[in-house]
Order: sequence, then C-alpha cells, then structure tokens
Amino acid sequence: MAIRGAAVVDWTGRFEQLVAHEATLAGDELDELGQAAWFVGRDDVSQRAWERAQLRFLDDGDLVAAVRCVFWLGFTLSEHGDAIRAGAWMARLMELCARPAATPATEAVRVLCAATAAFAHGEAAASLPLYRDAIEKADAAADHDTATLATMGLGRALLADGRVPEAFATFDSVMLRIADGLVSDRAAGPAYCAVIASLLARGDIERARVWTRELGDWCDAQRGLAPFRGECTLHRASVMQLGGEWAGAVAAAEQVCATEERTETLANAWYRVADLHRVAGRAEAARDALRRAAALGRAVQPALALLHRDAGDIAGAWAGVSAARGAAVDPSTRAEVLTAAVRIALDRGRTDDARDAAAELAACAALFDTVHLRALTSRADGELAIAEGRPADALPRLRAAWAAWRRLDAPYDAALTRVAIGTATRDLGDFEGAELEFDAARAVLEGLGAIPDLMRLERAAAASPAAADPGLSRRELEVLSLVSRGWSNRRIAEHLFLSERTVARHVGSILAKLAVPSRSAATAYAFEHGLAPTR
Repeated sequence: MAIRGAAVVDWTGRFEQLVAHEATLAGDELDELGQAAWFVGRDDVSQRAWERAQLRFLDDGDLVAAVRCVFWLGFTLSEHGDAIRAGAWMARLMELCARPAATPATEAVRVLCAATAAFAHGEAAASLPLYRDAIEKADAAADHDTATLATMGLGRALLADGRVPEAFATFDSVMLRIADGLVSDRAAGPAYCAVIASLLARGDIERARVWTRELGDWCDAQRGLAPFRGECTLHRASVMQLGGEWAGAVAAAEQVCATEERTETLANAWYRVADLHRVAGRAEAARDALRRAAALGRAVQPALALLHRDAGDIAGAWAGVSAARGAAVDPSTRAEVLTAAVRIALDRGRTDDARDAAAELAACAALFDTVHLRALTSRADGELAIAEGRPADALPRLRAAWAAWRRLDAPYDAALTRVAIGTATRDLGDFEGAELEFDAARAVLEGLGAIPDLMRLERAAAASPAAADPGLSRRELEVLSLVSRGWSNRRIAEHLFLSERTVARHVGSILAKLAVPSRSAATAYAFEHGLAPTR
C-alpha cells in the first residue's frame, strides 16, 4: 500500500520569496511564511511570522486560523525544549478556544492539547478519551491536520497503556489519513516521525520498514527540509542495517552526525554509527562513536558490552549488559540488551543466567508480539538448548527464527541463526549438514564484512570432527574430490553453491593440512590415498 505521491515543494524558494516581503504580508501569507521558515530551520522567523499572523487573523475575525497559528507556535517551541514559552502559548491557545466565537474546529484543538498534556504527565489512560474526543470533533469540522495529530497521540497513549494491537492498528490509520492527501505537510512530518519512532522502539520492524520508505519519499519531496531530515535519515539507517545494507547505513548515520543539531537525534546517530562499526570489527571507530554518544547523554549498551565480548573481555561484557538490563526502558532496546545477555551468559558458561535473560526476552515478545521480537526469542531459546545439550529441541526453534529473519529480509541475523543451526546439526551427528549450514552463514557474513562473527563462526566450525585421517572436514574432502578432477574454484563454487572466496579458503586449508604446495600435489595425494573419485 503506497502513501500519496508527494508533490515536490521548494520550501527554500518559498521562504526566500515570502521573507523578502514580510512587512506587507497578509495573515494567510504570514502563516505560510511561518511554515516555510520552520521547514528550512529558521525558527526565529517562523515564530515571528506566526505571532504576527495570529494577531492579523484575530483582527480579521478568523479565530480558527489564529488558533492554528498559536498551536504551531506552542508545538515548535516544545519540540525545541523551550517548555516555558511553549506553555505560555498553550495557555494563550486555551484562552482563545474559550472565547464565545469558538467553533468545533477550535474545540478539537483545545481537546487535543488537553489530551497531550495528560499524556505528557504520565496519564496515558486518562488521555485516551480526550484523544478520541479530539478525533471526533476534528473529523466533524473536517480539520484533517488536528484529526491526524490526535490519532497519532491516541496510538502512543494506547502503547503506553499496554494496548499494543490497538496501538499498531491506530498507527496504520494515521498513515492512511496521510494517504488520503488531505493532511498538510506541517502535520504529516511530525506524524510520520512519531509513528515510526514508536514502531522501531517496540520492535515492529515490518511496519517500520514500510512507513520509513514512505517517510523517505516525503522527506525527499520537501526541498530545504530541516526539522525531520535528521530523524528521517536515521530511521532509514536503522532499517538499512537490519537489511544488510551496512555501507549505506553508515553513510546515512554519519550524515546525520555531521548535520544534526538536536541533541537526542545526534546522540542516537552516533550510537548507530558505533554499532555499525562494531559489527564490522572496527573497534576503535566504534569506541570513539560511543564516547560521542555518551557525551550527549545516550546510553551505550548493549553495543559497549558486545565490543568487550568481541575483544574477549567476557567479564566486562557481562558487567555492562547486567547494568543495562535494569535501565533499558523501550522494548526494542530491552530486547537488544537481553539478546546480548543470553549470548554473553552462554560465553561465560552460565546457563542459569542465560535462561533468566531468555525468559525476560520471551515475556517482552509475548507483550508486543512482533515478528522481530519472536525471532530474537526463538533464537535465544535455541542457543540455550544447544548449551544445555538439547540439540534436538534447539533445531525447531532455530529454524523458526531463521524463517522469521528471512521474512524480515534480515541477512545478518539469519546468518547468525544458521551458525547455531549448524552447531545443533553437528551435535546430532550430521557433520555434512553442519558444514552446509556453516558455509551458508560464512558466505553471508563475508559479504557483509562481519569480522567478529566470522571469527566466532570459524571457531564453531573448527569444532567439527575430522572426516579423514589427514584432518580434512567433510566439506574439504568434497572440495578435494573436485580439485582432483581438475575443476577451477569457480566451477567448484557453482557446483556446491558456495562463493569463490569460500572455495579458495577450503583449498588453502586442504593444502595446509596435507602439507603439499599445490593443487596438483593435492590431486596426487588424493589419488594415492583413495580420496579422489573413481571413474
């Protein structure tokens, strides 16, 4: 389902055109200047324009338009953390809405502000009827912007009240309202960002991916856009990382680091950069980015704990992830922390600790019930079953996780799951099946450049029993058999559905284990010891 085709809007050009004649602008033109200035990051001009516009509208007897300007004044000031002035303008809005000339449209805005205030004070349940009332009043007044913002608020309140399926359905309805083409850009931007942020925080990657694509199209259509560009790009980076587009994700996140001014968005961008460097084995770059994120007030777990794990400091990794378990609030971050806790506990040989973390993860997945969280839970349960010597129990859980990662088009997580499948398969005595799983995971991890995980894979694969006296694995025997036929690496790769790089590594390992200098010498050894095919 596609959101409306966004028409290209040149906010920079419109701003320059309007600001040049600011002194003579009418009320509606001042309102438009306020929006254009906000979109290009000129908050001083937008506030001045909206202040003048609301006065001009009041002089003209247009209370609805005056309330709209005051609302956006309070909204933008609140977005920039100026709580005192935002509160003053919200009080002004309430005073205007109480005037005898108030209309259904102004009443809808008043109720929306009351709902938002209740939600901001932690009263999610109390805000629900207010948001619904605001939606009803706004729809009756054909005020599409207010209705959309109220629907967005309702979704967030439902989430906070634990009513997850209703919340996700409400977020979908926000996007459908925008799809109708009746919502202005000034309301569409905040609605997009708030919905996607909520979805990512709750682990609903499927919805987040769809709406992030639409947000990207919308951002690209807004020339000169400043307020949402950083968040839009960062949402894209998160989705791209999950989808294995690591180079693009790094470029996107670093772009936000170079241009973003808002502290929270900037801190999140540095954390995203750190995590992308970490999975690629660039430890120093990851640590530097984490330092920047921490300086801006961002929690740096579980990325820091996983860096310790990659460096072999399992005690330090456990200390970090243990502390983070008590601090992680949003479900997505909590799931990441608990997933790391399971792995680090298993690295320490502490299956009881791993079981506790896996149980917490399962509870989180049960509450929010998204494909992403269910996949994390299934994989954690499978890895725990392997550690407890129950490979037969592990396999169905791991295969369910792998299917979920495939559904989410998440190659990195799918590859990590195949490593665990290979381990369980090997523990059941199917050494050739294990080699197939390891090879499939290796090809993906090599393509991504996931160096730390490749090293862990090689340690896991090296634990496979030797299949012949020279110490060759079953896969190496298979490759040697084809080498002895005179096949090239490319032909072998195509025949075995491997990458040429993987075949080359197998050939190098064969030469080393046989202590021979060349392929021809390995072929001679194969014929001499009965390892070559008979024809």
